[in-house]
Amino acid sequence: MKKLALLGVGLGLLGLGWAQERPIEWLQRAVRAEQALTVSGERITEFQRGEHRQQIVERFWRQGARAFRIEVVKPAERKGEILLFQGDKWLLYRPDAKEAVVLPMPPPMHEMTLKRLLLAVQRQAMSLTMQPPETVLNRPCIVLMLQPEGSPPKPTAPPFAPTRHPEPIQSITLWIDRATGLVLRREVRFRGSEAMVRVELTRLELPDRLAPELFQLPEGVSLRMPSEGRFESLEEAQKVAGFTLRLPHYLPDGTKRESIIVRRMRGHVLVAIRYRCPQGDFTLFQTLAPHADFQLPRPPRRRPLNAHFWRAGDYWFGLVGTLSKAEMERIARSVPK
Repeated sequence: MKKLALLGVGLGLLGLGWAQERPIEWLQRAVRAEQALTVSGERITEFQRGEHRQQIVERFWRQGARAFRIEVVKPAERKGEILLFQGDKWLLYRPDAKEAVVLPMPPPMHEMTLKRLLLAVQRQAMSLTMQPPETVLNRPCIVLMLQPEGSPPKPTAPPFAPTRHPEPIQSITLWIDRATGLVLRREVRFRGSEAMVRVELTRLELPDRLAPELFQLPEGVSLRMPSEGRFESLEEAQKVAGFTLRLPHYLPDGTKRESIIVRRMRGHVLVAIRYRCPQGDFTLFQTLAPHADFQLPRPPRRRPLNAHFWRAGDYWFGLVGTLSKAEMERIARSVPK
């Protein structure tokens, strides 16, 4: 009887320990689980906007943050697509095509989302509260809710979302597995609408190891670079663009290049290089269009932007941003002719 009583006390203390662990510690544990655990299973991503619903069903395999494999099951038009993380690149291929494409930007991953949420909580940009516990996949879960403090930030549109202009976030709810720290369900609700995004695991396995072949391309599959997309590397963007990118010699103090977008439009390749500095943000557009009456896209009137357009030889340029007109013209004059 005495042993049973001690066991009961021990279990009670264990439960008390779970209850006393702070919400931010559970969020930190979720980040570590994404970085370290070997998992496989199946998940559903559901987008809802009013009565419109869209689902993506995927099988996945992951070895911490080192190796990923994602296979699309639904929708039917994407069935069979496989995403692989190989080395430092993401690859997309269909087994029947015998060809893989290097993705210029990685797909949104849960690890990065959780890191951003943790940073937002630490900076007091979001509040974090613990909700009543629930179960997912018959596994006890800690439920955390995050809500923006003050003016809610506008999120980046999730992949394959039914709307191109997502509303500000109202709340993000995480169902965290008590045993492993894995997020088994994530739900994002948007302010002022019925829009919602939910990612939920429908099957979970925790193998000791996964076969290396899962994360490798089969023999005979060729690799090619994408013809357009978003790039972090200037060298890769220039290869895709097919012409020498001209960069300004003058940039305001503290300026950082954020990304490079390559698009094909009206038979020409358009490159947009995005910059951010303490004074604001701006984008340098350029295309090579010899002997053509080419016009770069004008900025939307609903935003208070300054714009400057010019031509130099076979190049057409545009500079659009929130900097002063004088500063924009100074940057433009520094671009090589």
